[in-house]
Amino acid sequence: MQLDRFDIAILGELRKDARISWSALGEKVSLSAPAAQRRVQAMQRSGVIQYFTAILDTRAMGAAVKAFIQVKIARHDQDAADQFRNTIALYEEVESCYQITGNMDFILIVNARDIESLGDFLENKILYLPSVTDAISSIVLRSLKEHGFI
Repeated sequence: MQLDRFDIAILGELRKDARISWSALGEKVSLSAPAAQRRVQAMQRSGVIQYFTAILDTRAMGAAVKAFIQVKIARHDQDAADQFRNTIALYEEVESCYQITGNMDFILIVNARDIESLGDFLENKILYLPSVTDAISSIVLRSLKEHGFI
């Protein structure tokens, strides 16, 4: 789908507030409400907009520690690698998981209640997996920009 300036403006507004009314959205991007609605629906059908979601404040939910955990897995054991992928998807502490290039194979964004909980997660849920050969964690000190916003 080729995006024009109206589509780009609509996407910018939706990133700020996906619950905005059609009339308010249209007003912000200089379109009628029905035109704004049609464009949003077209972007949904084309896959430009995959889904709408809520951004949660994990600190308010009791997870005071956010960490990036880089994981290296044994490549010679496909079953163990598959087990890693399947198991990670089940862990509620894992906010996101990406397969990456470089010295490590995956990077996880993990939320934990405190440092001790993070340590327990690493020891009991990551390092026990048979495919994991190494894990390096970095604790977030401060967020400077998340979800495209400052």
